[in-house]
Amino acid sequence: MKFTLSTMLAAATLVPSISAHYCFNRLIVNDKYTTEYEYVRKNDNSNSPITDVTSNDLRCNSGGLDTGKSTKTYEVKAGDKVGFALDTGIGHPGPVQVYMSKADTTAAAYDGSGDWFKVYELGTKEITDEGLQWATANMQNFTFTLPEKVPAGEYLLRAESIALHGAQEVGGAQFYISCAQIKVTSDSTATPDPTVKIPGVYTGKEPGIQINIYYPIPTSYTFPGPKVWPSGASNEEAVASAGASTPAASAAATSSVAAVNNIVSTPAAASTPAAVSTPAVVSSPAAASSPAATPSTLVTKASSYAPISTPTPGNSSGTAKKYGQCGGRNWNGATTCPEGTTCKVQNDFYSQCT
Repeated sequence: MKFTLSTMLAAATLVPSISAHYCFNRLIVNDKYTTEYEYVRKNDNSNSPITDVTSNDLRCNSGGLDTGKSTKTYEVKAGDKVGFALDTGIGHPGPVQVYMSKADTTAAAYDGSGDWFKVYELGTKEITDEGLQWATANMQNFTFTLPEKVPAGEYLLRAESIALHGAQEVGGAQFYISCAQIKVTSDSTATPDPTVKIPGVYTGKEPGIQINIYYPIPTSYTFPGPKVWPSGASNEEAVASAGASTPAASAAATSSVAAVNNIVSTPAAASTPAAVSTPAVVSSPAAASSPAATPSTLVTKASSYAPISTPTPGNSSGTAKKYGQCGGRNWNGATTCPEGTTCKVQNDFYSQCT
């Protein structure tokens, strides 16, 4: 296996963004953006992830099971376009998945202990010699079509981003999770299948959760969890890279691209911005203000891959934040971790306070 110089440079440029955390804090329905945490349950750990796949926090994040009564429930129709907006672009490599669970009474009172089924997944747009190219990179929001077969009732709609930058060991994957509350009107009598329990859906050892995405370069990626329901449902992937959005069809999607689900830029000034409904490239505000260089234009190849020694911390003073970067190749930031955490090497380019 040979590495190009651009591979190494791309990994190095990934380090600043890799320490950025995020959360799904707004529900989107038919291109309408709701207020932060109006219909999304608020968690109590800011934008930090969950790492224990056996914890009840895997359902709706830390504190998410306690804020249902203070969260509104949005009425939607089966077949509507729904999705989530984030507080900032996704800065970690990995997939996004969406699950639903029907409440036995109301969504506000539901603890998520029932059955869950998957309705959406977004992963890689392509796999190249540079590695896995994620359709979720820098994504600020996304929408998809709520399956028309979803029966009527109140549901938790759960968004999940799995960060894989330190996932080479069990427990290294990070789960960024939020639950919205929706009431679905529908004439369907279908039964979602397959269903899973959360926790219980993951062991942490699945190839899509425990994976070294850097070396050796993966040649495929397998989504963890159950298959998307219903089988053959419209589930097109949308590409979001360096702030641009360009739809691309998923392997599990239908052949039509006319109903492609779009990732759209969120206008900063508008309180309820309209989502783009056509598969057009949309520039994000971040990309417009500071265009990023494209390292893939460098084609000089290294003679062969040689393992890089464990990165040593820099000399900068200060204390890194929990889950923040604390070391790595060419790292010049803080190397001391908060009390109760340690600086753990994730890979040659990134060490993290965990």
